[in-house]
Amino acid sequence: MIDDLLRATVRDLADESGTPHGLAARALADGQRIRRNRRTAAVSTALAAVLAVTIPFVTLLGRSDESRPLPAATVTVAPAPAFKPTEVFTGPGGVLLLGIQERTRSFALYPETGQYRQFPDGIGLVEPSPDGRYAVIWRDDSENIRIFNLRTGEYWQPPIPAASYTSWSADGSRLLVSHVKGYSIVDPARRRSTDHKVDFGQMPCLEYCQFTWFDGDTRVALPQAWTRGEEETRLTGIAIFEASSGKVSEHLPIKAMPIGEHSTSPDGRLMLVRQTRSPEQLTVVDIVTRQETAHFSASWSRFLADGSILAQNGGVLTRYAGNGTVLEKMELPLELTGRNLTFGF
Repeated sequence: MIDDLLRATVRDLADESGTPHGLAARALADGQRIRRNRRTAAVSTALAAVLAVTIPFVTLLGRSDESRPLPAATVTVAPAPAFKPTEVFTGPGGVLLLGIQERTRSFALYPETGQYRQFPDGIGLVEPSPDGRYAVIWRDDSENIRIFNLRTGEYWQPPIPAASYTSWSADGSRLLVSHVKGYSIVDPARRRSTDHKVDFGQMPCLEYCQFTWFDGDTRVALPQAWTRGEEETRLTGIAIFEASSGKVSEHLPIKAMPIGEHSTSPDGRLMLVRQTRSPEQLTVVDIVTRQETAHFSASWSRFLADGSILAQNGGVLTRYAGNGTVLEKMELPLELTGRNLTFGF
């Protein structure tokens, strides 16, 4: 019955996708694809230009500009395991591969079957929730998002402004959506959304105002920026909002960018931020003391439920401790190399 419903839903999505795509819709879909890729040339160049004139983060911490090397790694790279679309793929730390994104194709793990299925043409981006139950769907012909239930095959379009960025909570129960008016909290199970307006004139941010979850998913963070004319932009810190009320609770004097989804450790002590010199150079910061605890390079990275950090650099997945110690390394199979991957718990 579920398979029949899934097939019907896929046909509906395909029928609605249309062939002529608006330029704005295509730009939005491409922008979201760039965000999931974490580091395309355009975003890298733009972010590097902004951060190049930012007050150096390491200087504010009273440390040398020279990056400290990671602790010596004695962990060997495990050979690439086999990947089969009919079987669940497991990464370092036992995390499950939930989504695979290519330039023109998207795949998601369906929990009822344990298989990876391709979404129809016209679906520009698919972002599964960490629990593997839902997925955010971006269609090429629409600026709005849809929530797809991977278990039942049903989908729902939240009544929110056109989204520019989305971020799942760690348990997958809520979706944080950034948009031109502020942010919204979406509850897929209840099909409810709560909008919170933010005055970006009073709370200036970078060109892309990107809210991220913070402190156990009870609060949200927004990097703040100061601009003089068109040539000088400086990050001034991170504003913290109460997720449920939209009120600012504090300002963190951390002049850096949280990496995005799952940028804060489960205990709320550490944060993954982008280095000032290169968007792919990441730093782990102690939020209370604002001391750096680790540096490493990665195309994308995130905290896991046990407090360790999963990162991808080329065709290798690495799991780090909060102090940068290498815990585990695994080579990606050829079928997954060069793809945008989404892992869950």
